[in-house]
Amino acid sequence: MPRPNLSYIDYRSGVMASGDSGSTTGTPTHMAMRVAPVANALSVTVEMGNAVINTPGQGAYMCALDSQKTLALAAASSTQNRVDLVVARVYDDLNTSISSPSGTRKFCVEVWQGDYSSGAPTTPTPTPTNGWTPLAAITVNKGATSLTAANIQDLRGPGLVARGGMRALYGADAKTGSPAFTEAGSYPGEQRWVHAPGFQHQVYYGSQTGWRGVSNCIFYYGAAPPGEYSFVGGFGVAREICRVTVADPGMPYFIYPSGKAAITLSANSAADLRITTGSLNGPVVFWSRFHTYGTSVDKLCVPNVAPTYFGPLTGSTDIVLSCGMRDSNNQYSGFGFRGNDAGANIVTSIVFPATAQPPAV
Repeated sequence: MPRPNLSYIDYRSGVMASGDSGSTTGTPTHMAMRVAPVANALSVTVEMGNAVINTPGQGAYMCALDSQKTLALAAASSTQNRVDLVVARVYDDLNTSISSPSGTRKFCVEVWQGDYSSGAPTTPTPTPTNGWTPLAAITVNKGATSLTAANIQDLRGPGLVARGGMRALYGADAKTGSPAFTEAGSYPGEQRWVHAPGFQHQVYYGSQTGWRGVSNCIFYYGAAPPGEYSFVGGFGVAREICRVTVADPGMPYFIYPSGKAAITLSANSAADLRITTGSLNGPVVFWSRFHTYGTSVDKLCVPNVAPTYFGPLTGSTDIVLSCGMRDSNNQYSGFGFRGNDAGANIVTSIVFPATAQPPAV
């Protein structure tokens, strides 16, 4: 992935996104070159994966760790603490920017030992300053004989992708104030996935607008079929007014439907305008009750059903707007509507993908 605002052919260093830790670790992250403690030892494992290591003026290296590696750390001090750095590193004696020993050309993962300190130890800076990318900082406390996950700080940064791909921000990088979160995109249209509560799917609109959440939705509109005045009467009767069919998008989705109707209702009666799925008698999404209490003649009412989310659903779904009698002063009371009242009897819905909210970090 090109780096932002530097050069059209410059590249980011880091670890390519790959794999998924799931929920077993407590903190979801991608697995490529993830550093983890070895039980009952001052050692860590580095998972297999790919990395990109850029070198000034000499281009980028695509590197592969093809199996899990175990790295041993030096013994802990009995009186002082230190921080060690695990890095992915390139050696190339033909690349003048990384100062490798003569005849050495390889890629590896290794540990740079930090300095001991009676106070707060600092993370070491490997030399040379180019040719490597950090994987993790490991706190080795005085007297320690083993490590836990709490001793390991993930430094891999956002999961990298090729140009046109979607970077993934996990853990500390997914927090809104982190350097990775606030960094500009490389080009308008770059996309990223932020694995934290909020807008997960984001796109870069350019330096003037910055990052924005992606709104991915479909709009559906259904009207009552043409027809003259239709009346239905009797206790508890119901009638479909109109419907719209949501085509199968191939994945789970939510609907956000609303509806309205021009209904003539008998005097001293009450009725419900309802939105259901599937059929007139399907699951109720939402409803609105209206009435003509205190009147002596039929009355034109224009009720509406407020929009609300419903789902998730799968496959094709019909969204049905209907009216049903709920209270009347005699068996002949009822309601009527006209299909020819253009725009008066409609059901609409916005359809959203059903994205699962990641856990808080």
